[in-house]
Amino acid sequence: MSDLRFSFPACLVAGKGQITPDDVGLMRRHMWPEGICSRQQAIMAIALDNCCETRCPEWTTYLVEAITDFVVWRESADGVVSGETAGWLLECLAERGAIPSQAGLDILLHILDVAREVPRFLSAAALNQLRLALLPQPQGAYAHRRSGENAVTKSDLAYIWRVLRSALDRGCLRLSRAERLILQAIDQLATAADHHPGWRETMALVEFVPQSGDIRTTAWLDVGQAIKTGDHRAA
Repeated sequence: MSDLRFSFPACLVAGKGQITPDDVGLMRRHMWPEGICSRQQAIMAIALDNCCETRCPEWTTYLVEAITDFVVWRESADGVVSGETAGWLLECLAERGAIPSQAGLDILLHILDVAREVPRFLSAAALNQLRLALLPQPQGAYAHRRSGENAVTKSDLAYIWRVLRSALDRGCLRLSRAERLILQAIDQLATAADHHPGWRETMALVEFVPQSGDIRTTAWLDVGQAIKTGDHRAA
């Protein structure tokens, strides 16, 4: 995105490094009168968020809703997000597996909330944000939302259940291999006594379900290998 050139009025907003409610109104009228309608527009909106140090709540709300609407209902068929679209989204939001911006994390979570169906590697990407936050050197936006404990907390459990709620089937969490590997990696980052008691109950529900049609991106193959080898640098 370093070579991206902003059009008016985004160029003015990027120049001052601040997004105000008035700026949001201008951009909605002049840049995206019908919402985010293309990948190029989505990339520009995400890049604008990344280059501005100060953002009003109105902008964050608009960005999350607009990108979600594009990915789930315009880019996808009837709310079913394809593997190709999901891979493109992660390339826009993540850096070496970690999602650095709060808005980027909110976009991912909101898509998981509203889409009818997503590739399992997208929920694995969301789970991986917790794993990265628990590393000795925490990474990603989710790390800034936590209270600093180095084990799974009550709020982390709420996050996990938000990501995996659609995987609950007749009392079991039916997970893909990538999702299961990430939960196991999280489990190993602290002792059972350090994790919240609800974590052990959650892990007892995990059931591995082979996903023959589960599409993986190259980046996610790298992350999976890093988890298996214990090399967190590739995360």
